[in-house]
Amino acid sequence: MNTFKQYSRAKVVGAFAGFALASMPLVGQAEDAPLANVAEPGVYKLVAEDDNFRVLVMTWQPGQKDAFHSHTPNAVYHLTDCERKIFRPDGTIGKEGSYKAGSVVLQKSVSSHSFQNVSDHVCQSVMVERK
Repeated sequence: MNTFKQYSRAKVVGAFAGFALASMPLVGQAEDAPLANVAEPGVYKLVAEDDNFRVLVMTWQPGQKDAFHSHTPNAVYHLTDCERKIFRPDGTIGKEGSYKAGSVVLQKSVSSHSFQNVSDHVCQSVMVERK
């Protein structure tokens, strides 16, 4: 699938996710670690933002583990299949698993974690994060 089609589909999903996020209550702010696009701008590329939302394209190379970071409430649309590990601030594994291309996750604020791509291919997702 070419990149244009991926981002076009992601924009549509992102718009719908934005409506969902607008109705999510803010459950505290993600203040324990820097926001993802500040902590790891090479992975979390800021592609658009306004007063309410930021849109990030996230790309992890095989085996790549990003810096500890936080998120405000968000919606994530997965562009590729991916196997991952999520690490807690103390370095222990908090979650392991996989997700499929086309799946969507809605999340409350995340105070601090690190993501590792344990797949043998690039993992890519789009996140719409509430400000």
